[in-house]
Amino acid sequence: MTWLRHPSLGYGILFVILVSVVLPFILSAVNSQSGHRDYECPPIMRKRPLLSSSFSDDEEIFLSVPSTDSARSSLYFITRQPHVAGTEGDRLMADFVANEFQQAGIPNVTTFDLKVLLNYPRNPPSLELVEASVETEMEQVNRNSSDRFEKKHPSPKLIYKATLSEDILDPSIDDTTDTIWRNRTFHGYSPSGTIEQKHVIYANYGRPQDFKLLEQAGVSVHDRVVLVRYGECFRGLKVRNAQERGAVAVLIYSDPADDGYAIGPVYPEGPWRPSNGIERGSVQFNSACGGDPLRADPRYRTLLNTSVQELCGVDFIHELIPSIPSIPLSYRDALPLLQNLGGPVAADISIDFVGGLGNLTYHVGPSRGVVNLIVDNENSVRDIPNVVGVIPGSLPPEKDMPVLLGNHRDAWVYGAADPNSGTAALIEVARGLGRLYTEHNWCPLRTIYLLSWSGEEYGLLGSTGWAELHPSLLKRALVYLNTDTVVSGDHLSVSASPSLISLWKQVLGDLTTTSSSSSSDHMERRKLQHKLHFANPPYGEIRDANTNWEMQKTRGGEDDWKIGVLGSGSDYTVFLDHFGIPSMDFSFGKSTGHYGQYHSIYDSFAWMDQFGGRDGERGSAFDLMAFAAKIWGILAIRMATSEVVPLDLIVQGQALTKYTTHIEDQLKSSDELKLQNLTSAVDSYKQAAAKLHLKCKNNHKEFKAQFRSMIESRYKVDDCNEKIALSERRFLSKDGLPRRPWFKHVLQAPGMDLGYAAEAFPGIQQALDEKNFALAQVQLDVTADRIQAAATFLSESI
Repeated sequence: MTWLRHPSLGYGILFVILVSVVLPFILSAVNSQSGHRDYECPPIMRKRPLLSSSFSDDEEIFLSVPSTDSARSSLYFITRQPHVAGTEGDRLMADFVANEFQQAGIPNVTTFDLKVLLNYPRNPPSLELVEASVETEMEQVNRNSSDRFEKKHPSPKLIYKATLSEDILDPSIDDTTDTIWRNRTFHGYSPSGTIEQKHVIYANYGRPQDFKLLEQAGVSVHDRVVLVRYGECFRGLKVRNAQERGAVAVLIYSDPADDGYAIGPVYPEGPWRPSNGIERGSVQFNSACGGDPLRADPRYRTLLNTSVQELCGVDFIHELIPSIPSIPLSYRDALPLLQNLGGPVAADISIDFVGGLGNLTYHVGPSRGVVNLIVDNENSVRDIPNVVGVIPGSLPPEKDMPVLLGNHRDAWVYGAADPNSGTAALIEVARGLGRLYTEHNWCPLRTIYLLSWSGEEYGLLGSTGWAELHPSLLKRALVYLNTDTVVSGDHLSVSASPSLISLWKQVLGDLTTTSSSSSSDHMERRKLQHKLHFANPPYGEIRDANTNWEMQKTRGGEDDWKIGVLGSGSDYTVFLDHFGIPSMDFSFGKSTGHYGQYHSIYDSFAWMDQFGGRDGERGSAFDLMAFAAKIWGILAIRMATSEVVPLDLIVQGQALTKYTTHIEDQLKSSDELKLQNLTSAVDSYKQAAAKLHLKCKNNHKEFKAQFRSMIESRYKVDDCNEKIALSERRFLSKDGLPRRPWFKHVLQAPGMDLGYAAEAFPGIQQALDEKNFALAQVQLDVTADRIQAAATFLSESI
């Protein structure tokens, strides 16, 4: 044998064996003696990648676990009972997920209860359209008089009484529609209120520009009920916009142009929203501050000595939630209101005001009749359960960089797509990681957290509360990987901090490339992957979580950016916007956007089985859930085990250039603002990122090759990881954005009037939208300062 003929070579090989086999046990013992973990972390087992595969042995083991049948079984159980946040169903599903984590072999599983403000209907709402009489008009003039309730007028003639309910379907088609929640037509955080005999105004999507067009047409919403349709901006901001203009109530309906028959066949014949389908949801002002608007949990005072006033920069709770009532409507209930409208023709104001209801000429009002509305909701402070599963890493606490995976579990009723397709996938991830941990003595370098949130639907309550109450843990968190509605179609979309895009493309490239592995198991898995390829391979639609832009290839083949969407739509918000942790969210959805049963009782197991996956392929949704688990798990494994953290700061620098160009394009006709500090800071960051990338690449080579200087090389790699992993925190402004200090990220925040969608350089953009050039210059300088701080941090010696 060669090593016997060459003793020096043999000694070298023996040294390698000692280092690779014995050292992990020594390190494990040191960590154990130092009290690093309350539970045992097995030694790291380094495994050589298969010659014919892009995956390591550990990754191959993980990929063999996520199962279509298992995902189907999990989702079936979760969708047997409504589980709105804070209800018995919510607690039952939390217990189910915790038990699944434990059965999977996750070594540490706990439930983190959080007290939050919620609301529920005390009685069903009521909405009537009645004829307006002379007496009605006179009474509205004198509505505030002390004798108004003593006036005796004949009851006005009823034109229409809204059903405010979703229909029960034949159990052979969908066996979960006969539920009391079909009559609970309400908005989270809508106050109670009784509105009598008020005219209706139609305000399109309820955006500021829609109200401006109405004002230009001489149509006022003051002291009137505003009817708007879902879409284009968050529902809570529709209510806020109407409230600020003096409206007394808001009705939000689902127009078939957005998710109904104008797109395709409606449920149960097709996937889209039927005439009686209702979209519930929160009307919190989510672009002002995330989380519980009361911060009701006592630990905010006892542990953090803070309050919602300090965190969110508000004086009153009604700066975060509405003071006027609102309810959601089906388009069956909205149609009589729209038919009753007079006033200008909507198309004469803007063609954008015209929806998809056939045989209807849209007008903006006021209505000829008047409406009576009763909303009777009850506020309640309740516990919501958040499940936390932990796989310990081998690094000591001062070096550990936790990898966080999260999905919310609460739903407006059953939530087969939103969010529990993601919950089913999370359970599959737990099964795969658990098998590695329990059966293969596997331990990642970095701790992995599996997080099942409650309260997301009301306003990101569970994730925000857990994060705010664990600032020390998050101080060194490496990444937050989120899914929400992970499957509602077959069009793959990812929104990611720019530094994560390279990893995403690497993982998707590996998963969508067939292998010639000789293992029959590997071949079967590859065949399955090939069978379930999604609509837009190989990488899906890639979006920048710091902005509203989509990444795509130009004709020349280089990466470019195009306008897209993402902002504060799910649980990544607190991690990215408040704590500066690189984040990602991905899903398989409809290419048209929202799926048809969003927040309806028809977001059911039956709908998912029939329509949730690829068109015409019953049951394909569960294939995609298992595939989503494989994507999610490989992302987590590579984040948790890579010796050099896989964040690409060069791509981050390229993104900064695009953000700057976007601002410059808006200022071409103006010389009021000075951008030199911003452009200089961006250049500094790009140069620092490029130099750091080269240094870290060389340091890693030294670590792998030079055993005599292993300790010194290890320190260099650790220093690289500190720079790469923690640089995003430098983009946080201590004072936050103007008038919303909770949002601290100078590159990323939901637009003030968008809610879901984000804006590049939000402080600058907000000031430009308000035409406040003095504030814009201040924000330009703040943004430049934070980017320069990141550049300086990257440039510090390694």
